[in-house]
Amino acid sequence: MNKKKNYQQSRKRNVNEERYHGPLITDGVSLGYIKFYPWIILPISLFLYFGGGYEDNIGIIKVIFLTCVIINVVSVLFGRFNSLINRFKSLTYILIALVSWSVWVCSTFIALWMFVSNGEDPLSARTVYDSDFSLFYVIPMLLLFIFACGLYAWYYLPKNQGKVWKINQWETYGVKAKSKKKELLFNFSAIFGVVMFIPALLTGYVVNIFGVLLGILFTLTFPAVVIDAIYAALYIKKYPDSDELEKE
Repeated sequence: MNKKKNYQQSRKRNVNEERYHGPLITDGVSLGYIKFYPWIILPISLFLYFGGGYEDNIGIIKVIFLTCVIINVVSVLFGRFNSLINRFKSLTYILIALVSWSVWVCSTFIALWMFVSNGEDPLSARTVYDSDFSLFYVIPMLLLFIFACGLYAWYYLPKNQGKVWKINQWETYGVKAKSKKKELLFNFSAIFGVVMFIPALLTGYVVNIFGVLLGILFTLTFPAVVIDAIYAALYIKKYPDSDELEKE
């Protein structure tokens, strides 16, 4: 029994090492994402449903954010049961991909509001609908999202796996050997710098420009997680022991 258990654990480790992830992200998504990922975006989705959907006579924005809320509520409930996650691993990864999509939707909507707002307009659907620039933002972002998904999916084709971008190498930032401590320090420094520096810039038209830059950033990065989760859903069918949560 012990030999069989050790063999299974060794096989699981080897499969995990072979699990490919795209060149932009440091580690591939795992089943554990379903435990905390939806909890982060659910309150934001609810806020944008009531805030961004305020005065939404057309109903488009409310439908979009209601969809995000439903996705995250289902994911939160599903993530409470390890037995369900381990039994329906592929479905779990699909839910993670949908949650990642909802993160992109919420983030780009906030960036859209920053782009069309004059700094005094409230967060509401009317602010977005009444602006002549909304379509000039939404259409390019949708096209960019499709392009980004296609680009990352191309890197997951068997013949393209293993290609590396310099942006994903710690040596690019002067870190010779990657470690968890240095990684956390780097991430904390970047976030702290953004939090302290951005508010000082958010005056006048800088807000509008920053909205465009944020939209481009979100649209170029979040598809990487979406595609990786979809790839994981396909991969887990072929290697069902590659990822698993501890049983309750």
